[in-house]
Formats: sequence, C-alpha cells, structure tokens
Amino acid sequence: SYMRFLASDWCTTRFVEYRLNGKLLGIGVTDYLPQGLSAVYTFFDPAQNQLSPGVISILWQIQEARRLDLDWLYLGYWIPGCQKMAYKNQYHPYETFVGGRWTRIE
Repeated sequence: SYMRFLASDWCTTRFVEYRLNGKLLGIGVTDYLPQGLSAVYTFFDPAQNQLSPGVISILWQIQEARRLDLDWLYLGYWIPGCQKMAYKNQYHPYETFVGGRWTRIE
C-alpha cells in the first residue's frame, strides 16, 4: 500500500536520492508527465533538516523540468494557513486553481 501511495501506474515515477559525501539526505518522489513534473512526496532524515532537503528536492525538480524542456512543476495541493504547506508559496511565479480557473501569482 505504501508503493501504491507513492508510485503511479499511469506515468513514470522516479525516486531521486539526494546525497552529501555519499550519505543519504533524502528522497524526492517525482512523477514524469508529458508537460511537466509532479512533486509527489519528499522524505528525509529529520537529523538533516538543517540542510533543507525539501528545498534541495524542489530546486532539483525545477532544474530537471528545465533540462527536459517541460513547462510545469506541480507542487501539489496547497491549503492556505497550513504551516506544513507554507513552503509552496515561496516559489514564484505560481498558479492556483480557484473557482474553476487557474490564476497566476507573481
């Protein structure tokens, strides 16, 4: 059930390892879609939190989308006021889907 939560059977899912001097910092689970990447989940050793492995993962995904000439990186659902999701609005520009339409936020 864990793999069903993380991996899709309708697209390619990759588990990207982030390492420092050979030591595993974290893993970013990324779906590869025709027009972009989707950041599914990132998990890491809490002792490495000061190295910001979540930020490293997003920056890698941005770089990977550019390398593949893809237009989008989807960071998933965002609930305003939810502290655990607050990092998502730090990456600009971004779009939100409200009232049945996408709105660009600069």
